[in-house]
Amino acid sequence: MREDPVMSPTPSMDFRRLLGDTLKLTAIAAVLGALLGLAPLALGNAQGAEVTHISISGKAFGGSKDVSMGMNKSVIIDLPADAQEVIVSQPAVANAIMRTKRRAVLQSVGSGDTNIFFLDAQGRTIVVLDVSVKGAVSNVAAALRDTYAKVLPGAKIEVESVALVNAEGNNVNRIVLSGHANTEDDVQKAVAIAGQFAGSPENVASVITVGGPQQVMLKVTVAEVNRQVAKTLGINLGASYSAGNITTELLSTQPIGGVSNIFTSNGFKAGVDVGGLSIDAYIRALEQQRAVRTLAEPTLTAMSGQPAEFVAGGQFAVPTDVDAEGRVSYSYKDFGVRLGFTPTIKSAGTIGLLIDTSVSELSAEGSITVGATTLPGIKNRQAKTSVELGVGQTLAIGGLIQDSIRSEIDRLPGLGDLPILGALFRSRDYIHAQTELVVLVTPYYAKATMQQPELPTDKLQFASDAEAIFLGHLENIYGVGPAGTRGSYNGSVGFLLD
Repeated sequence: MREDPVMSPTPSMDFRRLLGDTLKLTAIAAVLGALLGLAPLALGNAQGAEVTHISISGKAFGGSKDVSMGMNKSVIIDLPADAQEVIVSQPAVANAIMRTKRRAVLQSVGSGDTNIFFLDAQGRTIVVLDVSVKGAVSNVAAALRDTYAKVLPGAKIEVESVALVNAEGNNVNRIVLSGHANTEDDVQKAVAIAGQFAGSPENVASVITVGGPQQVMLKVTVAEVNRQVAKTLGINLGASYSAGNITTELLSTQPIGGVSNIFTSNGFKAGVDVGGLSIDAYIRALEQQRAVRTLAEPTLTAMSGQPAEFVAGGQFAVPTDVDAEGRVSYSYKDFGVRLGFTPTIKSAGTIGLLIDTSVSELSAEGSITVGATTLPGIKNRQAKTSVELGVGQTLAIGGLIQDSIRSEIDRLPGLGDLPILGALFRSRDYIHAQTELVVLVTPYYAKATMQQPELPTDKLQFASDAEAIFLGHLENIYGVGPAGTRGSYNGSVGFLLD
């Protein structure tokens, strides 16, 4: 049986084996070292953003060093020499607290820049720290951008935050908003949100541009019908006795006050004379029906967020003062149809409206007499509301139905209470008034057009003298043309009620 010879190790083989093992260990150590070294390196980088401890070497004696801090943060400073005095230029930004003669703690107070001087016992400068606190500014801007992205997704708003120190030494943030928004409502929301971060809306400057339609046209229809029925029935007796040149009036034919004075004299009169005694009987029988129709259709156009007002009516004078020479000063009060509104275009395409409309008229009720001047009263119907509508939708913001009945009986004391015969000494007035008012509001987007619409006065021509005298025409165009048409109108007509 053959046996393989056993080779004994040689120096060259041991060297190669040792070299291979060394290379393997070196590679493993390098890998482990890299793996183990990454963690402290990453940790050191993560912590490097917030410096918490700074040591000033002796070689930097008399020099300066930049220190960056965040809001509400602290940094420990080790000095190379004993500090005798510390000078802070802006205490509203940062402050230095000496724990020992060679250790100070910097504390940030508000965003901004400042410098801090450390002096030794001989008054020499140990070091000057240029401190900058900027963390709050960037945090405010970042927080606002995140908020706008969530609340106003259709807007692209840029935020710039600036830290200032006012005259009182207090730190104040100023925020500048720029970019683009779809509506004025988005701009108002953006300014209101930024005002919460800046302390108040006065600290926010907005240069945001607004796109899309920015003008609103409001069509308002004010319709009122006033119906009144008045009835009166009565007998007024008059009697007088004449003896020579002396006449004594026993009964008066004048109405006994009350509302009967407002009616015209209707009826018939009969009388009899017996000697010097004259008796007259005036029988009044009246029934009145009156209807008044009021219709106003004002149309206003205003920018989004800006108020507009329309008044159609008149004014009446009211005396307000009399000077020492007897001259009277007057002020004027408005009456008629008044419309005021403030539109705001919303993000969803709707239109918010703050509307204040009223209809007023002069009235004998409530009038007062001052000297020789009678001041009329005013009947006023008013509606004020805040609504949000789609374009072209109509809303009835005010509806008023008033029904009043008034009955009054005038009679002669004693005789008017007699049964049957007492009707000769009584007068009855009856008034029934009904008023109905409705206000319709319709908003539209207002856009400019290059085409000038036709006006009602464009084709108005007054008739000549011959046509006016012999034909009784006021205008020289009557009837329609041969084709049954009369002119043409280019443009949209009418309004949509949703």
